[in-house]
Amino acid sequence: MTEASHQEVIYRHSGAVRVTHWLNVIALLVLLMSGLQIFNAHPALYLGAKSNFDDPVMAMRPMKHGEEIVGVTTIAGWNIDTTNLFGLTYMPDGDYEVRGFPWSVTLPGHRDLATGRRWHSSPGSSSSTGSLISSTAW
Repeated sequence: MTEASHQEVIYRHSGAVRVTHWLNVIALLVLLMSGLQIFNAHPALYLGAKSNFDDPVMAMRPMKHGEEIVGVTTIAGWNIDTTNLFGLTYMPDGDYEVRGFPWSVTLPGHRDLATGRRWHSSPGSSSSTGSLISSTAW
């Protein structure tokens, strides 16, 4: 048996499958970033059919700690100081800004709930279209 007759065949995905895969990656990234923007509008999560505003499962908010205001992330009753990361950030001039996630990871990159909701609803249609094309490309 010669070496030429013993070559291994490697099957690769078609171009359409590769393109739709990366379109889905972009769509998921847009969903994540716009979801963080929406979360910033009310940075708390609740379990169950009703929102218990006094007892969220997870929340990012500022709290007064002595004379200082700090950012606190609360998860299932545990308070974690997350100043300058989540809940609250101090500006170079000494002022502070209240927000859940940093604006560098949200879409859009500034406080705008309406645009965040528009961005959040758009990837669903492109992801569904990409999945449909991908499934027919096999």
